[in-house]
Amino acid sequence: MLADNKTTLSPDEVKPNLPADHPDKEVTSVSQDAQKEDQITGVATRNLPRHFSCAAVVQPKWILYTSVMLGVTISMQYGWYTSQLNYAKFHNETQCNARPVKEGTCIMFPGHTKAEWTVVVNAWVVGGMVGALLVAIQAAVSNIWAFAFGRFLAGIASGASTGCVGTYVNEISPPHLRSKLGIGLQGGINLGIVLVDTTHFYLGFHDGWRIIAGFPIVLAGIFLISSSFIMVESPVWLMLHGHRMEAEKVLIQLYGTENIHTALSWIKPKKAPSSTIKQESVDVEIQQPCWSEVGHETVIKGNGLTWIEMFAVEMRRPLVVGIGLACMQKLTGINSIFYYSSNLFGGIGVADGRICNIIVAIVNLIPTLCSGIVTAKFGNRPMILFSTVGMCLSSIGITLSLRFDIPEATVALAAAFVFSFAICLGPIMFVVVAAVVPDHARGSVVSIGIFVAWAANLIVGIGYPYLATALETYKYVPFAVISGISTIFVYYLVPETSNLTTAEIQEVFKKIRGNGRF
Repeated sequence: MLADNKTTLSPDEVKPNLPADHPDKEVTSVSQDAQKEDQITGVATRNLPRHFSCAAVVQPKWILYTSVMLGVTISMQYGWYTSQLNYAKFHNETQCNARPVKEGTCIMFPGHTKAEWTVVVNAWVVGGMVGALLVAIQAAVSNIWAFAFGRFLAGIASGASTGCVGTYVNEISPPHLRSKLGIGLQGGINLGIVLVDTTHFYLGFHDGWRIIAGFPIVLAGIFLISSSFIMVESPVWLMLHGHRMEAEKVLIQLYGTENIHTALSWIKPKKAPSSTIKQESVDVEIQQPCWSEVGHETVIKGNGLTWIEMFAVEMRRPLVVGIGLACMQKLTGINSIFYYSSNLFGGIGVADGRICNIIVAIVNLIPTLCSGIVTAKFGNRPMILFSTVGMCLSSIGITLSLRFDIPEATVALAAAFVFSFAICLGPIMFVVVAAVVPDHARGSVVSIGIFVAWAANLIVGIGYPYLATALETYKYVPFAVISGISTIFVYYLVPETSNLTTAEIQEVFKKIRGNGRF
């Protein structure tokens, strides 16, 4: 049921919170129910007001941006490992199966089989499902199985970074900057993909792959050295563990002493009294407690989320939305490009697949950097729909271009496929999954979502080479079908989250439940 537009505030009708003695301050007494009706006007949140709250006039300190930047630095290793092995000289099935192996071909562990290479590529994915750090082993090994073990350990780091960095950025950022700063995680990943693809031009000699494998040690060193000086702890984490004083000190570092109470209200919303004041200037941070009094007390007392709370009725839809988005981000097939595009382009006669890889990587990076601005204008939900529809149509186009042997169209449509992913579904998925759950539940739910995403990643990584062999020119049909299903999922289940606080989003879920939906 759509909201009645007459109760929806336009941006011109909403101003930042004003002091009580400000001449433009106008107040009118209304009931709490009436105030809530103005703020939450229907189960479809695309008609909710885009608030200009007091958060928008809070000026963050420089340490907010350096903290996000370091998170981006550590996420670059994820992108580095994603496309590390996507080079035909490292693996070309025909060349690696030749006996003897021709000099200058199959330069990584000459003579390896397709099954061995599939294990090597996806050992990193399996490691990403577990979560810790060790990469040096990759640079030193002389055995393909030892290298696979090194990728597994590196994947542990990647799994930890995707889970922690996205949550961390969400927790230190003010509400009005969460979408824009949240894309930093995917931006770092995509920058890592671009950088590692460039190394295939000048490190494509016999032992160059060892340098490529060892470079993430430099990224880890930069992070470890710098984090003690220009990075803060998550204030939400501190509050959840009962360290309120330390959390307040961090918030002062981030926003200044004068904004401490405003910043605290983002973490611990105030209870609305039975009789409230309707302001023409709506302060959206001061809302109802997150999703229940239990959750509110969890934040105050520093308790963790229990399994009973995790699967409570209030959390069902956020869980489904989070897990669904995590699945669709990977199952729609983006990593079939970043793992195996050298084989795709080589199979259609492209002379140098490295050039196509660079083009695709840049097409992946630039829209990601713009996605924060685009979603701020059009909203997260419409742009996710744009992504899934675009990937569906691009998959159909790739299938047709392969079927009728049009190499130029295949490259262009692969770029369109990546663009559709990068403009929203790639960077914003992490933001939306973190946004649909309250602060005290965010770490647990995001961890589950990231684990599911890595599991879906593993399915694509292992399954695609065999799928491509079996389906030949129709190899992208499954991705077209999954993208279509994802579009239906988003249309019916995913709410708008752009410019909404956690409390507002939980109110939307509450209203949906009140209408008899889960």
